[in-house]
Amino acid sequence: MTMPHPGIGCAMGPAEARAYVREARLQRGVARRLAALWRGALANRLPSGPRLDLGGGAGALALALARKGCPPLEVVDRNVSLLRLATGLQVRPWDLDRGLPVAEPALLASSFALHWLAQPLESLGQWCRALRPGGQLLLAVPTSGSFTSWRQAAQRANVPWTGLSLPSAQRLQGVLADQLRLRHCCLLRRSQGWPSPLAFFRHLKRSGLTGGAGGRLGPAELRRLDRCWPRRPQGNVAVEWEVLMILAERLNGCGAESR
Repeated sequence: MTMPHPGIGCAMGPAEARAYVREARLQRGVARRLAALWRGALANRLPSGPRLDLGGGAGALALALARKGCPPLEVVDRNVSLLRLATGLQVRPWDLDRGLPVAEPALLASSFALHWLAQPLESLGQWCRALRPGGQLLLAVPTSGSFTSWRQAAQRANVPWTGLSLPSAQRLQGVLADQLRLRHCCLLRRSQGWPSPLAFFRHLKRSGLTGGAGGRLGPAELRRLDRCWPRRPQGNVAVEWEVLMILAERLNGCGAESR
């Protein structure tokens, strides 16, 4: 399935934007966790300069960081409907596939956005190189260890696995380690239960992730997928997420060689 990000990859109207914000419970939880990590590790080391929430949509990460004492971030996103929901925040409509809208930022924060870009690894490298000395990167991105039950079900049911191709945690860490000093690096694993695969695919659609398996597989294929999807003890289907969470900074001297 092609699952365009509601902020970066596709147009979204006001109703769809509100639905995305309501449905994005996992994203809000990750944003709060990332902000708490920043408060404990990097809050007293933030240099002056531009601060951006990249692909921030309605500003969940920017707001979470503000609650932890971070100076205001500018929310950068392609989707204007989402930016209109970023109440009280400075916003900038911008397509991140064009690069960054500012030079030498002091803080780049991004949660659940990088993987929707056309070249995630290349974009991440550009973000790292753009940081000023002492600049900070806060990153949360779902990785290729996600959706294991979905993959297994598709294989067993002999139907296409139509999910988004996600970057590997190892390759993302390699890009970062070459250019920044890692202050925190972990893989967060979460499992969500849904009554059926179709309920999960409808959630994706309500979240603004248009298209997808629910729109590509025929009724017979969906029934086979449902029969083959591993069940939890409660009888619902499991959907796994693997999220790489990173806090890093660019040292004076600008690179891993400066350690």
